[in-house]
Amino acid sequence: MQRIGTWNDGHGEAVLSLDINSLGILASGGEDRLSVWTSEGVPMTKISPPATDSSEVTSVCFCRRNENRLFVSSGNKVFHYDLRSLDSPVSEFHFNEDEINQLVIHDGGQYLAACDDTGAVKVIDTRQNKLFKTLSRGHGNICSTVQFRPQRPWDLVTGGMDYKVVYWDFSSGRVLQDEDMQQGVESGAYFVNPPFVHSLHVKEDSRNLAAGLGDGSIQLFHFEGRKKLIVDQKIKGHTQGVSQVHFPKFKPSENILISGGNDEKLILWNFKLNDGQKTNGNNACVLDHEVNPFESSNCTIEHGSKVNWIVSHSEQKNLVFVADQTNQIAVYEVL
Repeated sequence: MQRIGTWNDGHGEAVLSLDINSLGILASGGEDRLSVWTSEGVPMTKISPPATDSSEVTSVCFCRRNENRLFVSSGNKVFHYDLRSLDSPVSEFHFNEDEINQLVIHDGGQYLAACDDTGAVKVIDTRQNKLFKTLSRGHGNICSTVQFRPQRPWDLVTGGMDYKVVYWDFSSGRVLQDEDMQQGVESGAYFVNPPFVHSLHVKEDSRNLAAGLGDGSIQLFHFEGRKKLIVDQKIKGHTQGVSQVHFPKFKPSENILISGGNDEKLILWNFKLNDGQKTNGNNACVLDHEVNPFESSNCTIEHGSKVNWIVSHSEQKNLVFVADQTNQIAVYEVL
């Protein structure tokens, strides 16, 4: 993985969030505004969302069913934009009671989840423009990250500052399972870098989950059957909190995980999926220590700034976009 460029002039302050659609159009949320970029890295629109208690754009996400639909959070509000007319939002949602930390939209295109500082997740029906469900009994502290499970109609996973990863059936609002990330943490490291759950990402095949933790480690999981989450191994390569974990959508290099941390590093992990040789036949995500097509010098990148967000896009090249504490967006290529 090597850095091949930097996108400039979209922001005057730190870039907090990113998403990219299948056409290569990138949206970035910063401390100052929302920017939408062409696939060549030119900012085509800069927008300040309607006034909220905060000017920060904390999260952005595109709808996979309609690439013109863009959802943006600022403060405790969500704004829905259409890329064909960005002058003003198509609609806005004000269901969250505190600052929103992440937005994700279900691959079916109907349901949008917004997690916030109260520990709650608001699931919004974007077709009927109304609140569908409030998930409020999973976290006792800030809910920092949320993910829908692809190809599953009602599965959702959240992580929070209470050290928990929670697996939900969001149709009923029921907690299916929760896992405490404090288990197995060394007592000395706990007070310096507690294992807050900063970031979650579910692999596109819906089988594997990674959680970036505040103690510098990454906890791996896999889903078994329809409603069971299995804890796999924990890996560590960062010296400070893991702010982002991301399974890129690359082919043929499908078994890759990229992590970014507060230690200003990016790490590319090479994995293999359990091929059924284990007695339980599960598709667990296992670090492959023997098969690594990347030289060790390329596995860890000194990025140079604390990582805020990671997204990827693959067309002619396998590209990784990184937002950090600067007002620029770094572009890497995975060879």
